[in-house]
Formats: sequence, structure tokens, C-alpha cells
Amino acid sequence: MKLGRFAVLALLLSACASSSPAKPQPNAAPRPYYPPPQGQSGQPAYGQPYAQPYAPQGQPPYSQPYAQPQYPPPGGPPQTQPIPQPNVAPQRPLLGPLVGMQAWQSEVRGVLGELIASLSADKQVKVRGIPLVFDPSFEVNAFAGCDDGGAPFLAGTAGILETIDAISQTRATDEIFGTQTYNAYANTLIPQMLQSDKARPALPANVIAGQYLNDPRRVSRAHEIFDEIVAFTFGHELAHHYLGHTGCANGQAMSSGPNPAQLGNLVIRVLPWVNQFNEGASDFGGVVNAMDAGRARRPNYAWTEKGGLMLLDFFARLDASGQASNPMDMLRVFANGFSRTHPNSAIRIPLVQQYAQQWRSQHPG
Repeated sequence: MKLGRFAVLALLLSACASSSPAKPQPNAAPRPYYPPPQGQSGQPAYGQPYAQPYAPQGQPPYSQPYAQPQYPPPGGPPQTQPIPQPNVAPQRPLLGPLVGMQAWQSEVRGVLGELIASLSADKQVKVRGIPLVFDPSFEVNAFAGCDDGGAPFLAGTAGILETIDAISQTRATDEIFGTQTYNAYANTLIPQMLQSDKARPALPANVIAGQYLNDPRRVSRAHEIFDEIVAFTFGHELAHHYLGHTGCANGQAMSSGPNPAQLGNLVIRVLPWVNQFNEGASDFGGVVNAMDAGRARRPNYAWTEKGGLMLLDFFARLDASGQASNPMDMLRVFANGFSRTHPNSAIRIPLVQQYAQQWRSQHPG
């Protein structure tokens, strides 16, 4: 059949309209999407895992799939566990430096106050208010005595304070850094002290290396050791008074103390009680006094007999060196004041250790 031009044109327009996408109708339901099977489009089939897990750009892909939690978890609901605490002692507060004679004297007065406060009431009555005076000489000594008016006093020399400072500085350095500065100090100073009674026991500038000097741990530890040595030293001297060795500490009104310039003569004249028995009794009193006061200081650093042992070690070395040059003097070395007014330190060391052990047996914990 022969079609006219208009009929052909109508057929073409009808074919184009049937091949164009249908315009969406209002409120028509969306057509579902069915992903093609694996292998046709390069995408995984629905419900299948991706070959590589997701990873942020530039990061390696996760190698393990995310672990799915189990509900309920095995063993029941999770329990709250306490946080473990480190098995360490509480850190003590760091103490500041003690520098110079004025600071040392002030520190001794503070320690003396703690010692007296720890005494029993009957002993406190005898020694409370006893003046403490400082002899400006560099002889190494500390002592208890009575002045010309019969009033009690305690005294320490500039030399004993310099010695205590040097021992505490070097011992603290050796404890923390494993050095040998105490031996270096003793080996340097003792020969000088034996050669001249004018030798000063101060710590030489080059004994402690510069990198250690300002370490706050070392500074604080030196402060603790200084106080611990002072506690034994002046606890011993207090004991001479409250044990009645001087005969002038009976709770009477106290004087201002003797003129420091007179102390050199007073110590020779008013200390006839220096003997092994009295010294042993005062060492016992000094240990007990220092450790009682130390116990009262907790949780701060508690004084023990160790301060006394440090001081006595130094004087034992001094005594031994003096005996090497003067073998006939077996009890005291005349070259220094401490040995002139106290027995040989090598004899005292084991006794101090015994007294401390006795104290601990009576104060467990």
C-alpha cells in the first residue's frame, strides 16, 4: 500500500515518542533498583562484602574486620575494676637550701625546739628555755655547760656547723648520684685539721661537681641530713643537762647565756663530767631524743640515728688519723675540740647502733 508524505511523517513521530523515557507521574511509586550480578559491572553483588575494607584516604586499609560485640557478654555484665595504685611511698616535699652561717644557726634553733617538744614533761621542765649560743671559732665542737653564774647553756661552734653542712652536702650527693664526694671531703680536710687547729672544715668548692649542685633533690636531701645530724648532736647535749651531768639545769630561770668569747675557757673549766659513763648515757639520750622527735615528724622525714652515725664516722676518721701520728693517745685526739670533750667516736658508733635497735624494739611500726 502506498503511503502519503503525511502518513510517513506521522509514523516517525510516533516511534520517537515511544523510545523517550516516560515523564514521572505525580505520586508515582519509585522503581526498585536491582544491582547487577558480580562480574558484569565490577561492583559486588548485593549482600556480599567488599574485597578491601574501607580506609580513609592516605591511610592503610584495616586488616581485620570490626569485632561484633556479644550480648550479653560472656560471664555476665562487665564489672568495674579499681584502678591499681603504684606501690611507692608518698613523695616528701622538697626542702630549700641551707646556705651560710645565719641559716645554719636558725635551723639548729628550729631543730632544738622540736627536740625539747618531744621530751617528757619532767625533762622539759629542766631544759626549756636554756640559751643556745654560737662560738664564732672554727674549732669543731658542741657542748653543754654552766656559765659563771651557774646557769645552763648549750653551745655550738662555727666549725661544727661547717662540718655538719659539709657532711650533709656530700652524703646527699653520694646517695643520689653514686659519687664519692664524702670520701673526697674527709680525705682532704682531715690531714689539714690535724696539721693546724686553725684549719676550717668548710666544704671545698671543687669537691661536688657543678652539674649536681643545684639539683633540687640533692638540695632537699642535704637539708634533711643537716637536720638529722643536728638532732643527734644537740639531743646528746640536751641529755647532759636533763640527766644531771652538768648539775645546773633544774628548771630555774634561764640567763641569756655566756659571752661567746668566753666559751673556750668555760668548756675546759665546767665540763669535769666528761667520762665514758656520762657520754654513753648522753648518747643514749641523744638517740632516743632524735628518734622520738623524728617519729613525731611523720609523714615528713623522720630523724633516726643515721645523722649521729654520719657525724661519728667523720670524727672516727679524725681520731684514727690522729692516733696514727700519736699512738699513745687511745681515747682522745687533742687536735680538735670535739675529741677533746668527747670520747673516741669508734667506741661510740656500735653503742649508738645498739641504742637505736633498742628504741625500735620498743616502738614497732
